[in-house]
Amino acid sequence: MADPSSSSSSSSFPWSYDVYLSYRGEDTGYNFTAHLHHALCRKGIRTFIDDHRLARGQFISPELLAAIENSMFSIIVLSENYASSRWCLEELVKILECKESRGQRVLPIFYNVDPSDVRKHIGKFGEALARHEENFKENMGRVRIWRDALIQVGNLSGWDSWNKHEPMLIKGIVAYIWDNLCNGSSNCVENLVGIESSIREIKSLLFTESLDIRMVGIWGMGGIGKTTLARAVYDQISHQFEACCFLENVSDYWKKRDFLSLQEKFLSQLLEDENLNIKGCISIKASLHSKKVLIVIDDVNDSKILEVLIGKHDWFGIGSRIIITTRNKGLLVRHGVNEVYEVRKLNDDIALQLFSRFAFGNFHPIDDYVELSQYMVLYAQGLPLALQVLGSFLFGKSKHEWQSQLNKLKKIPNEVIQNVLRVSFDRLDDNEREIFLDIACFFQGHDKDYVMEILRSCGFFPDIRIRNLIEKSLIFVVENKLMMHSLLQRMGWEIVRQASPEEPGTRSRLWIHDDVNHVLKKNTGTEEVQGISLDLSRLKEINFTNEAFAQMKKLRLLKVYKSNFLMDFKREECKVHFSRGFKFHCEELRHLYWYEYPLKSLPNTFNLKNLVDLNMPYSQIKQLWKGTKVLENLKFMNLKHSKFLTETPDFSRVTNLEELVLKGCISLYKVHPSLGDLNKLNFLSLKNCNMLKSLPSSICDLKCLEVFILSGCSKFEELPENFGNLEMLKEFYANRTAIRVLPSSFSLLRNLEILSFKGCKGPPPSTSWLLPRSSNFCSLVWSPLSSFSSLKTLRLRACNISDGATLDSLGFLYSLEDLDLSENNFVALPSDISQLSHLKMLGLENCKRLKALPKLPTSIRILMACNCTSLETISNQSFGSLLMTVRLKEHIYCPINRDGLLVPALCAVIFGSRIPDWIRYQSSGSEVKAELPPNWFNSNFLGLALCVITDPRSGLVSLAEFFGLFWRSCTLFYSTSNHASSSFDVCTYPNHLKGKVESDHLWLVYVPLPHFINWHQVTHIKASFRITTFMRLNAIKECGIGLVYVNEEVNYSVFSPPSNESSVVLQEIHEEEPRGSGYSNIDGSELENSGYYSADEGEPTAPLL
Repeated sequence: MADPSSSSSSSSFPWSYDVYLSYRGEDTGYNFTAHLHHALCRKGIRTFIDDHRLARGQFISPELLAAIENSMFSIIVLSENYASSRWCLEELVKILECKESRGQRVLPIFYNVDPSDVRKHIGKFGEALARHEENFKENMGRVRIWRDALIQVGNLSGWDSWNKHEPMLIKGIVAYIWDNLCNGSSNCVENLVGIESSIREIKSLLFTESLDIRMVGIWGMGGIGKTTLARAVYDQISHQFEACCFLENVSDYWKKRDFLSLQEKFLSQLLEDENLNIKGCISIKASLHSKKVLIVIDDVNDSKILEVLIGKHDWFGIGSRIIITTRNKGLLVRHGVNEVYEVRKLNDDIALQLFSRFAFGNFHPIDDYVELSQYMVLYAQGLPLALQVLGSFLFGKSKHEWQSQLNKLKKIPNEVIQNVLRVSFDRLDDNEREIFLDIACFFQGHDKDYVMEILRSCGFFPDIRIRNLIEKSLIFVVENKLMMHSLLQRMGWEIVRQASPEEPGTRSRLWIHDDVNHVLKKNTGTEEVQGISLDLSRLKEINFTNEAFAQMKKLRLLKVYKSNFLMDFKREECKVHFSRGFKFHCEELRHLYWYEYPLKSLPNTFNLKNLVDLNMPYSQIKQLWKGTKVLENLKFMNLKHSKFLTETPDFSRVTNLEELVLKGCISLYKVHPSLGDLNKLNFLSLKNCNMLKSLPSSICDLKCLEVFILSGCSKFEELPENFGNLEMLKEFYANRTAIRVLPSSFSLLRNLEILSFKGCKGPPPSTSWLLPRSSNFCSLVWSPLSSFSSLKTLRLRACNISDGATLDSLGFLYSLEDLDLSENNFVALPSDISQLSHLKMLGLENCKRLKALPKLPTSIRILMACNCTSLETISNQSFGSLLMTVRLKEHIYCPINRDGLLVPALCAVIFGSRIPDWIRYQSSGSEVKAELPPNWFNSNFLGLALCVITDPRSGLVSLAEFFGLFWRSCTLFYSTSNHASSSFDVCTYPNHLKGKVESDHLWLVYVPLPHFINWHQVTHIKASFRITTFMRLNAIKECGIGLVYVNEEVNYSVFSPPSNESSVVLQEIHEEEPRGSGYSNIDGSELENSGYYSADEGEPTAPLL
């Protein structure tokens, strides 16, 4: 991440050397100066010394003049005969010139001479100058310049060697130079883009103030900047230690198994002795157990390296710190390091700056190159190595050359980047390589558990191998989805391609549509082919023939999908043809995904005995198979949106099925009784099967069923009487069904955690089945609800709950965390709602008759009360409880999510047009600046309150009403008393205020104290916000920053609505039913991690499929 023109000085000059040594060779060349030079070099200080001056004449060469000019410090060893040398005097004059013109630091050492002799030109110095006057009678002006130079240097602060122990003198000089270099290291960091916060975090983990012995690992993928970070931290803190060592690229020694040489190099650096005769680990412990050392071991790839170099903590003296950089987290954990810092990729803004430093020599791209630069940054995906390599390569090149390089990168990765990344792949065992390539080519963005089931069926032992890939920084998991950096994925693709560059039919995996089309047309497939991914969007016609698949006897994975099915409705559909008598004999097939499968059933010739996953969304299937079919390995079946499917098949020989998704099968009216034979089924979705009226009673035999979705089955009226036998059921969704009465056995569902009946209105007043009309009413529905000790989420939105119903029984749901009563007709909430000590989210949107809010539980974090137009009283205690929650967390620092954004503790959206008075710093527009008063920071400071006033009618009323408002960004900038500045982004929610938005709103975000900022040094803060309408029109009128302290008396009346038509919203929740681990987010799309989610009224799909 270094800038190509980086400088280690506070000056703007690009110094070539840290120190220039000026000395009289005859006096000190073989003793003091030689020892000083050796000590400086041992410390890693770049020192220039002219070893040939004894044999030189009296004139300084241009090379020496350049060395003087390009040195940050000049050390002048003023010995007895220094002034007798014209060469030395000319050198001195040049050095003093550089002091004035270039800000060079000049440090004299008065070696066995009195400084006054130098200043006053007496003693040996006076004699030397007298001889020069005698010899240069025709050039007395030059002698006067020498005299002035000696006076000037004699008045400078430096070192006097009289009565000094020479080794201690040298040690002091070296320490002084080193400390000054380190103090200037912040300038080095400035030349490293986006590194400051990471350095702060690592230094906080090292905690050098403590006297313990601490090991900290820096972990991340290749090229992410681990070494750069370690070097920057090392440079900043090494002056605090007795001995230091930075061992780079230790993996090279591991390749040679030359551990003894590695130990010798390690110990010789720490002890500054090249002639060591060590005896391995014994020598290291014996030599260092009483020394306070700083050690960096870079690029560790084997635990043996750690064993032979830093075995245990007690090998080193108190206060020692050891930093280890590695791509393998497992090595760090097994060695027992104290902390592990994961290096994250750069965000887009920082990445563009870093790329620009290499491509243009400044922080921003040239105007004509902005778009191309953004494409390059997108390609690099925040990887510093890629940004540096690509930026350096493109420096000075034309736009045409840039575009050509970009086109090339889409097909063939950069060789330098590829080689660095491939190191991690080459260190994998055979199983790990196969799993990595499967994920890269087929399973990026899929559910981890789902993929592991498929890989397990292939004999790859994924349980430990997936963990190893994560520890080795090759993949990561987000919300249980397997992910990898796009450049690692491209590396995997290139590894597969290189196995057979000319003939794709002999590659292990095929995913490029041209290659797949070639293989199927030319019948060139071989036994090498293990997986095929075919994108129908890029083809007009394709034929599946017996000949094409005849030799693919090891085919495990087959995926037929459409990548642009949502984007290009005008494109002609690809016509899929099957040859007459088509037989599919891929017995090794484990995963079959076929979007819009064109046949009405599975051919009898399909031999799928090893199939684990059958995934055919939007198919033309009418009857999956006739009679029974033996599929004992099948675990996942997804036929969602197969609109011609009328009944489910006989499942009696599909004994291991775990997940079944029939969502959107709008013609399905009959479920085969054999469904009850699926004793391992844990997920069942019949969502939007609107022809389905009932279920066979055998469904109650599903003893492992955990998630059951009936939502959208608008004709479904009654559950089987023994429904309560589903003893493992945890989530039940029956939104928008015609269910009016629940069976008495419903009370047996003791494990139920989520219950949702949104939109179950029926003929009014239908909610009598759900909520009692009086306290002595014994409802078959509500009675069991009050006994659900495990219930965490209850959603009764739009259920016609009215005045006649009482909500008192809600107080018995002690585990409840999420309660949605929106769009109902009640007037008041029960007071005992405050007893729900775990309640975090309360939804009351569009409860237009609600008149008052009671005291809320202190656990509440999110309150949604949008469009409560009758709301007259918002209890101070209601909002006080929210702020109390914040105060109880006063010692908890603000968490940071994976994207490096601060996560707020409280977010609110309130109807109103006035910023509260306690928000001290206010401004019109979307930016606000705060000049903080002296001593503003104290032990009571908790964090910052950020707010904006939005106007949804900013030029486009209709769109704001339909699409709402979008919170795009919130960035905090701060500067300190020493003029340092930085910024961080805040993760804001709700990031979308949905539905009709008619008036001004106050958006409020509370951010707890971020621990990585030295707040006592901060003098200025600026906040920048961006909230827009659907058409990205700015909707911000005013904004503000408030300081939040412990026990500060906030006037809660600021939250009171300005009129009886106002209401309060603290967050919009995106409620989802479970999707299913292996399902694509977009049907048919290969980009499962695209971030697109169907609104689908906020309901889920499936966990694994």
